[in-house]
Order: sequence, then C-alpha cells, then structure tokens
Amino acid sequence: MVEKILKKVKSLPPLPESVSKVRQICNDPEGTVRELVPVVKQDPMFTADILKAANSPLYGFSRQITSIDQAVALFGMGTIQGFAISYAVRKSFPISLSPYGVGHAHLMEISTLQNALTLQWGKNQVATHQAEMMTTSLLMELGKVVASIILEEERKADTFKAAIREARTAGEIAEIEKRFLDITSEWIAGLMFKHWKFHDAMVSMMRFVQQPEEAPETIRRHAEILSVVKEAIPFTQPLCEECIQAAYEKADRLGLHAQTLQEAIEKIGR
Repeated sequence: MVEKILKKVKSLPPLPESVSKVRQICNDPEGTVRELVPVVKQDPMFTADILKAANSPLYGFSRQITSIDQAVALFGMGTIQGFAISYAVRKSFPISLSPYGVGHAHLMEISTLQNALTLQWGKNQVATHQAEMMTTSLLMELGKVVASIILEEERKADTFKAAIREARTAGEIAEIEKRFLDITSEWIAGLMFKHWKFHDAMVSMMRFVQQPEEAPETIRRHAEILSVVKEAIPFTQPLCEECIQAAYEKADRLGLHAQTLQEAIEKIGR
C-alpha cells in the first residue's frame, strides 16, 4: 500500500509558476513582504481569499483589513506561502474527501483553524523556522487528499468512512489511517512536501508531528507546537471538549505555554 501511495504522490502535477514565485521570495533570506504583494495581486481570486481570511474573527486582527498590502504584512510570509500552496492545490486537481465524510470546504476550514491557533499561540515560541512552521500549519491535512484517492481506488472508502466517523482525537484518526493505509496522512503530506521540493524543515515537521519527541532537535519544538495544535483541532472533531483537554495536557507535558494556549483557543472558538 505504501508503494502505491508513493507512486500516487510522484504523479501529482507540479505546482504552478505563481506558487514558485511566492516560494522563491519566501525562501530568500533577503525576500520581503513588499516583493510578495505584487505576486499575490496577480490573481484576484487569491487576493479575495486572503482578504476574507484576514477579516475572519479567527485571526483577531484589531481592525478591518481592506488592502492586500495590510493583509500580507499582518499574516507574514509563512502564512501567505501556505495560502498560496493550498489555493494552487485546490485549482490544480479535484479534491474529494468523501472517505472522511466531509466536503472539500472542510479541509480549508480545519486548515485555517490550525493556522490561526499556530499564529496566535505557537509562532512566538520558536526563534527559527517560523515561516516554515506557519506554512506547514496550513498544510497539515493535505495528505488526506491523496489518502482519499487511494481509499477510493482500493474500494475501502465506505468501511474507512464508517471507522473514521467514530474517531474524535488526532491519535485515533492516525491509528485508523494506519490500519487502512499502513501510514498516516501526516506521512503522506511529508511525501508530498518532498515531491514538491519544500524546505527540509517543513518535511521534517510534517513527518514528526505525530511523534514530536522523535524529531531532530532543530525542529522538535516546531513539531511539538504543531502536534498540540492538531490535538486541539483534529480533522473530524475540531475543538471538541475532549480534544481541547488533551491539547492542554500535551502542551503542559511538553513544556509549552499551556495558559496562553487556553487563551488562544478561547479566541478562535468564539
């Protein structure tokens, strides 16, 4: 099954030139937000998506955001890069998440929640690879797209859907994915990141998000933060009472800021 998944990932189309331009600026140590704005403005629909997100109560910006310049500056390069990749994926090939019992809009909803929590709670807890962590926070569920394709092709979609319906926590989702696919959707996302030649730090964060204690030291804190975010906002039951409690406990166990986590969750859960 893993070999089939790997072949499917390798067959994914390349990301469009517009995303390459965004990535080039974001990955350049001397790249600036000012350089990023004209690239973003080239696609009016993408610009509208960013402005809509910027004015969502999830992010808690203190004023209405009316210009893309403001939005890009407030979000920062990492989140804008994540939005660009997510937008490009949605445009490049049809997305069906039927085996998970949800529509494609659910993917963006969960990804935005995870990004908002990472931005409000986790970003300032790391001094390096902030942009890469913010980008990853918007793409953590992307592996479920390929997982769904494989489940449909293997005619396992219905039995998988029945099993995943009972899952509440991120750990339970991962166990069901391993039972049906031999690997988790997080590992599939890591393979997708590698296929598209994303930053090595992003590949590592994604691969170790379920076992952050095994991550290389350079990105361990990042993987821990993303792991807590996924605990609070699992794909099937985001911000459920059980999930939030598990997230608090994990944050405390990992030596992360549990109190500020509670404050951030209360803000995005309003």
